[in-house]
Amino acid sequence: MTASSDRSAAPRGGTMSRRELVGKAGALGIGAALAPPGMPRGAAQPATAAGAGSLPALQWVWSGAVTDRAFTVKAAVDRPTAAVQLAVSMTEEFGDPHLLEPVASSAVTSPPVHTFEIGNLLPDTDYWYAVAIDGVRDETRKGHVRTFPAGAASFTFAFATCAQTGSNAEVFRTIRDHAPLFFLCLGDFHYGDVDENAPDRFRAAYDASMTAPNQDALHRQIPIAYVWDDHDFGANNANRTSPGREAAQAVYRQIMPHYPLAADTGPIYQAFTVGRARVILTDLRSDRSPEDEPDGPDKSILGSAQKAWFKQELLAANGRYPLIIWGCSQPWIAPAKGDTDGWGHYPTERREIANFIVDNDIQGLMIVSGDAHALAIDDGSNNQYADDGGPGFPVFHAAALDRDGSEKGGPYSLGIYPGRGQFGLVSIVDDGGDAIEVVWSGRNDADEGIIAHRFT
Repeated sequence: MTASSDRSAAPRGGTMSRRELVGKAGALGIGAALAPPGMPRGAAQPATAAGAGSLPALQWVWSGAVTDRAFTVKAAVDRPTAAVQLAVSMTEEFGDPHLLEPVASSAVTSPPVHTFEIGNLLPDTDYWYAVAIDGVRDETRKGHVRTFPAGAASFTFAFATCAQTGSNAEVFRTIRDHAPLFFLCLGDFHYGDVDENAPDRFRAAYDASMTAPNQDALHRQIPIAYVWDDHDFGANNANRTSPGREAAQAVYRQIMPHYPLAADTGPIYQAFTVGRARVILTDLRSDRSPEDEPDGPDKSILGSAQKAWFKQELLAANGRYPLIIWGCSQPWIAPAKGDTDGWGHYPTERREIANFIVDNDIQGLMIVSGDAHALAIDDGSNNQYADDGGPGFPVFHAAALDRDGSEKGGPYSLGIYPGRGQFGLVSIVDDGGDAIEVVWSGRNDADEGIIAHRFT
């Protein structure tokens, strides 16, 4: 692995947006007549089949679980008896849209959330969607998704953590302006700090954030992938004993357009593929041992089932994908018990995972992380937790979206930069050769480069 770094500037040549990295997909039929395989199976409707207008009953709508052939949309509609559909089109003007019925409608909390699964799509192609309620389509809040590329391709995604409940900060607009392929939130989506088994309190915290104008615009235009940390799972430093554990898990499944989970209940760990990268998202709260337990082989941040799954994901990805991205919501690099609420309180398990990575020669691994309210990068030189040294993979932290800056974890080879209004961009440059170039840029809400790193 070769690398170069800049502690204060964007990568050479400026930050690469997805539009700069990915070529046009005209050959795939953008703007073509609607027909399989370019559109979901469902009845095509004339453009006049649904009216257009602003629908106050539509509380929010967002997308996720994107693949090269499909995506999921979830919409909250505050009219329980309404007929809710989703219009999907290959043109922003909704020429010849297809109208889809929900595959599920959940009333775990109110208002109900309707789930739409859009499949049979083309890779690397733009699609637009809009919710229709009782035959009226709300194009004032239409959404956009670009399906993932299949195979070698260049792209950019954004990631960050830690925004106060209901935040309307400028940073969300800045992220949207970069037009990343997706936005990865690694926890503290809100600071509800719910300390009881109260689904409605979790839902209220999510609703407050998702209806804030800048967040609403981001989530409609850029699909999301998301796992929680403590403040959106329970109270500060929450673990498996959190009273709100079951409520958090139920509301997540109701509102979040997530990738396949291990079960209908329980932890929310998941994984997906984009281009030639495998992304693995771990849930570091649901089965987490309390931090004050004595360290040893039974003390775990992952839990036994998730840890077995995580190891299997690493083995399956190794050699198949040149890049493996671990979305880890907590600081991995930290002295043993040096900071609260991080891997430093679980040194035995951290050493077990590090040894597994070294013993199985897992290649191409990197971490994106949050929790610490700062931008920070380590090139791998401080990532030495295996018995014989290593594994030495690079680590990139990006926060805080909208909280006061703070330091946690480390040391980091490129330093740590606390602050509010911060996020990370990860650009993958892949021409199909043996090596993939990765470009990291930590930025602020004024879109100024704070820290950067690149490696192959």
